[in-house]
Amino acid sequence: MNAGKTPGYLLKKINKALCSAFLDEDELEMMVLYELNISLKEVASGKNLKQIVHSLLTYCDAHNKLGNLLDGALNQNSGNNELKQLYSEEFKIPPSLITILFPLEDNIIKPMQQAYKTCCPDDYFNYYEEYEIPKSFSGIIKKLEDIPQPPTDDEKRIVKFVARLLDTGDIPEPTAKKLKQWLTKNANNPSDLLAQTSSHYQNHQQPKLDEQPYLLVKVDSSKQYHQQHQPSYLVSAWFIPDLSNYDYLRNHQHCKFLETPSADGESEQDVFSLEDLPKLIEFFLDQLIKYSREYDDKLRIVFFLPYALLNYKIERIEIKENNQSIPIGSEYCVIFRSIGRLKNYKHQGKWLRKWRQFQNQRQTICLANFAFSNFEDWPELYSHLEQINAIGVKLNHPPCEEKLKAIDRAAIPVTLWLRQNNFTTINCQQALDQLLNCQINQLPEKVKQQRLQAFPKAKNKQEHIGHHLALLWEDPYLLPPQINYTPL
Repeated sequence: MNAGKTPGYLLKKINKALCSAFLDEDELEMMVLYELNISLKEVASGKNLKQIVHSLLTYCDAHNKLGNLLDGALNQNSGNNELKQLYSEEFKIPPSLITILFPLEDNIIKPMQQAYKTCCPDDYFNYYEEYEIPKSFSGIIKKLEDIPQPPTDDEKRIVKFVARLLDTGDIPEPTAKKLKQWLTKNANNPSDLLAQTSSHYQNHQQPKLDEQPYLLVKVDSSKQYHQQHQPSYLVSAWFIPDLSNYDYLRNHQHCKFLETPSADGESEQDVFSLEDLPKLIEFFLDQLIKYSREYDDKLRIVFFLPYALLNYKIERIEIKENNQSIPIGSEYCVIFRSIGRLKNYKHQGKWLRKWRQFQNQRQTICLANFAFSNFEDWPELYSHLEQINAIGVKLNHPPCEEKLKAIDRAAIPVTLWLRQNNFTTINCQQALDQLLNCQINQLPEKVKQQRLQAFPKAKNKQEHIGHHLALLWEDPYLLPPQINYTPL
């Protein structure tokens, strides 16, 4: 429902339904306060209940809260026949489904929004349209009608929505059981839908990677500042205690912006050289304890880097503590990201589609999903990745900048490579295949294990692939909030 554009006939129906569900001003006032956190007396007035409701509807319609008002009314009085009839007639929701979905917990709107988004085709949203996802259940149901449906798909949109709602894994078990029963009765292919939702639900009950804390560090090239003719970089950092509570577009409060020490002790510009990175990382890690005491054993550190630094061994930077130095990649799970995907990235739709495909296969073996590439130039690499619709790539040699750009252009979600391949005691291809003989969702931790195994061998100068592993793990939903992320 667009603010101020609800047709008069529907406002009349809503008025009648609300007057039926809440028989006096006191009941209406409590509902509005409990559900919308609004004082009725401050936004509506009238000589009788009908006039007060009309005034309330005018306010809610003008402030784009009419859908929230309807949802709140049904939450507070889910047995009212006129409200249920209104939903059934206007939003095409079967009364049996209304009885199941209302009332639910207040935070049910988030999984409903997730279900709505997954009902849409991969390229349905652009960056700005994501702001238009309805904030009420009634608004979501109304917009379901706008979603293009393939001619070969004979499932009703509301049926697919319920299936996707179960996929989120955030529905209370008693309600989930009723929704499964409803799907059995109303879906054209209930066995297929229930098999998918059951599998997804079990996956959601397992520990989520999203629950891990993240330290994000963006290192961007600076064109204005140079120190002794050395390249300088703009550095920013953020800490996310729990990614499941963070949304880079709309929910920033669970992402903490970290302070950065001045480069020269006087300037306020956060400009640094590569030699400053060890102290910078230590400075960021020292700040994390203020926000979480449980981050240490699960922390993932994500570096957003320009192409020129993706082959710089940041994971080998040593962190000092009690006169002991350990490479950061041996102590923490360190992964890399390309800054090329943060600035006007043109291939977001392809990236999102491939990431979903990658995540849907996260419990399969990496070897079955990773393309091996040994092409000498980037056109051959790009052509190969596009032809096979690759979602993962393994390289046994470090890619040049042009190849990294080709990987970005092909929107590959994950790339694993060795920064060195001139070993005398290691077969590169065999070593990478052994590493990739794990589930996709285990790969970041497996890389960390390899780096940890390599740590004691460094002093004896023993060869180990853990000294040279680089993992590009491009999650399109994990972005810093300050990024001006505007793909075309």
